[in-house]
Amino acid sequence: MSRRERGNRATALWAVLLVGAFLTGCASAPATTAVPIPPAELTEYAIQPSDTLALEFSYHPDHDQNSVLVGSDGRIMLPLLGPVMAAGLTPSQLAAQLEAMYSSNLRDPRIAVTISTVYRNLVWVGGEVRKPGFVRYRPGLTAVQALVAAGGPKDTAAIENCLLLQRIGRQEYRSAKLDLARAVELGDTRSDWVLGPQDVLFVPMTAVAKANVLVDLYFKKLIPVRFFDKLEKEFQSSDDETDEPAKKPTTSRQPSPTPPPTPPANP
Repeated sequence: MSRRERGNRATALWAVLLVGAFLTGCASAPATTAVPIPPAELTEYAIQPSDTLALEFSYHPDHDQNSVLVGSDGRIMLPLLGPVMAAGLTPSQLAAQLEAMYSSNLRDPRIAVTISTVYRNLVWVGGEVRKPGFVRYRPGLTAVQALVAAGGPKDTAAIENCLLLQRIGRQEYRSAKLDLARAVELGDTRSDWVLGPQDVLFVPMTAVAKANVLVDLYFKKLIPVRFFDKLEKEFQSSDDETDEPAKKPTTSRQPSPTPPPTPPANP
């Protein structure tokens, strides 16, 4: 076996051992087993301060309003009623409350309340997506829709192991594992989840991609000298010297001496 073959085998062995150790470490890491909170689609969105509402009166269209701002105190200002607390209520709850309050001034008030804009409620999507960052939240926004709004997953994304941080308090989050593989690849909407305002969706990297990044980091960026390239060149030169067939020694041909002139014959 030549030195070059031995060097190639040693290099391959080191790479296999490195990747194997990395993947073993990933496999032994504890997995997130928490289940996400039931989808928010089971409940209505609760109105927040600085949201904008639209009010539609079925039988009194002259009272319609398309841009009712929810103040920082959570109240809205309405004709005939004045300030009305809206924050913390769902649109249907606020509609029922307004119908009861307007009944003393209007005959058969039927009111529909919708949310025109949600103010400063964003969802952050990061990790292995093409455009990581904030995605504007809207009631009913799902994890797959947020993923698409962030440019979609990269080829290195492990969408079956997404991390979802659900906001359950002002400064409190609950972590859960979210499998979006069936929803993205097969269109199974049952695997999708409806997000809440200020939730966080993180898409991790696949184990193979992590191994490639590790190899690239240590073997191409941290090592100051192209160590293996140097070894390759050394083995190449040594093999050229070893494998080159022995050449026969060449001898230079000397010109034949000129024979002496023949003496003339005696008469």
